[in-house]
This record gives sequence, C-alpha cells and structure tokens, in this order.
Amino acid sequence: MSSGTLRAYGRSPLLAGTSLPTAVSIIDLSALAWATPFDVAALATLWSFRQSTGHTPDLLLPTDPLVRAYLVDMGLAEFIPGDWGAGGGSTIEGPWLPLTRVWSADEWDDLQDEIWAVTRRSLGNYELAQRTLDILGELVDNAATHGRSDVGTFVCAQRYGGTTSGLPPGVWLGITDAGVGIPAHLRRNPKYAENHSDVDLIRLARRPWVTGTADRRGWGLVDVFEKAAEAGPSQVLIRSGGAQGAFWLRPGARPAARYRPCTPPTPGTWIHVLVEGT
Repeated sequence: MSSGTLRAYGRSPLLAGTSLPTAVSIIDLSALAWATPFDVAALATLWSFRQSTGHTPDLLLPTDPLVRAYLVDMGLAEFIPGDWGAGGGSTIEGPWLPLTRVWSADEWDDLQDEIWAVTRRSLGNYELAQRTLDILGELVDNAATHGRSDVGTFVCAQRYGGTTSGLPPGVWLGITDAGVGIPAHLRRNPKYAENHSDVDLIRLARRPWVTGTADRRGWGLVDVFEKAAEAGPSQVLIRSGGAQGAFWLRPGARPAARYRPCTPPTPGTWIHVLVEGT
C-alpha cells in the first residue's frame, strides 16, 4: 500500500482492521465486496476529515454495480460525491438507519421521534428497539460532547438476517467521529495525564467513573456495555487513537476483551456494536 492510499477491499475491510495510511489521498473501493455500518460510517468520517483539511481524497468506486448500489442505499453517496448510479443493491436487507451526520447531542434528540418510529417498525421487538436507541444515544452524546469532531458524528445502522450479507444475524451499529479521541480525552484528567499507553486508556475507558475531567462522571460506556449485554450476545469494538478494544458480551457474564495497538492512529473514535441473533 502506498502511503496515501486506503485500499478497502473484500468484506468489511475497516471493521476487520485494514491499516490506514498516515494521510489518506486515495480511497480505493474498487475491490470492495461488502461494507457494514461501521465501514460506511468510517469511510464518511475519513473522507470528511481529509476534506476539512483541504486535502479531498480521490475516490475509486466499487467495480461491482451491486456493491455501488448497496452503498447508495446505505447513504454513503450522500456524503462522498461520485458517479455512484442508482440504489437498489440491498432490497432484501436494507438499512433502517441510513448514514446520518449529527452535529450535536441536541440535534440527535430532535430526531428521536422519527428514528424511534423506524426503529420500532424495523426491529419489531419493543425492548430491543429501546435498548438500541439507548445505545446509539449514549454513543452519539459521548462523541458530540467529548469528541467535538469538526466534521460531526456519523451514525449508521442495519439489521442483517444473514441471507445476503453472510454475516452473523443481528443489529449492526456504526458510530464514528474525527474528534479528539478517547486516549487524548482521558489525558485531560490529571489522573491519567502521564499514562502514555493508548491501549491502557481504552481498557480504562469502559470502567465506571473514568472520565477526561476531574468531575465524578464517566458512566456512558458502562451503560452501553450493560444494555448491549442485556439485549443478548453482543459485540462491541472501540478503535480510537493508537489502540483498539474488542469485547464479547453475554447477559450476566463478565466481558471477554482483547486489546491491540493501532498504527497509524485512528482519527477520533470509531465504535461498532453488534447485538447478535435478534
């Protein structure tokens, strides 16, 4: 890979951990086969972040017309210009929340009536719909309040049955921003200012009362983990700064976790949530 080319090929490349160039100048989707809500939101964040610095990346569209149509259905064409063509690539498993950009927690609150209606209709189960919106609301609030991304927060959600996607059935969520990032945010608290390990700070971030301020706060991610586990077997992935944490959750059980460094660092905070088997 050249230093400025992001080659997003195959299935769910960004979720799978495709390395980012230091500075993205080309986004190559020509060999892309499938993209989850996380991939879609991350691509929008990368594009918008680079554009905001005056370095708009060149885009190579997927060669497969069905993949292009699927990304149109997911809403990516609304934020990344190109000769995308028409939608219709996800007639079986279309998104119930296409890619949406939110600039503040208040703006997300203003969308709640509209989003609740489509969430309730799409997910069917009242409790699952409520937990899903609670998870999304907490993550959007964290991004808008603490991340303060100049390009906003991108949110995308879909329910896969597994028939078309070949992925585990369940509710898939992607929430991404290009803000300060979790490790840098936590270092604003004198308690963590000398902790130079991004991996360690991602590990700390999901614990109660861990916050980037000196106030007794820091319950947001704890609530996300609890609600995801209550909904059934779930996965959460947090990628921010120079680290990633992947978590497997089950009701009544301690999370299983795996951490690793990320080089180059991820701009902002990117989060994937999957509530399986729903």
